[in-house]
Amino acid sequence: MNKKILKINEISHNAHNIVEEQLRAALKKVVENNPNWGWEQISLQDVYACAINRLPAKYKKKGESKNENLPEGEIEKAIKFAMYKISQNPIHFQLQSSTKK
Repeated sequence: MNKKILKINEISHNAHNIVEEQLRAALKKVVENNPNWGWEQISLQDVYACAINRLPAKYKKKGESKNENLPEGEIEKAIKFAMYKISQNPIHFQLQSSTKK
């Protein structure tokens, strides 16, 4: 019997998805360039979640200089799709209109 115990934290704490960093930077620019879109906290989270799910993950070890960024246009396209998708949600419109009153 194998006595070695798998410790998931030891495996996962040294890796991170570099696309998440790219998405956060790109999303910040989109928010600044679209101030009238209705950026309440929930819509920002929804756009981020929808966009990250459309993008491939690219993992690297923390501290590693490996640079395999996605093209900026691909990230912007995912954000714009996410904004469209979220704006189609009636709950988003209710939140947006109720915060403007």
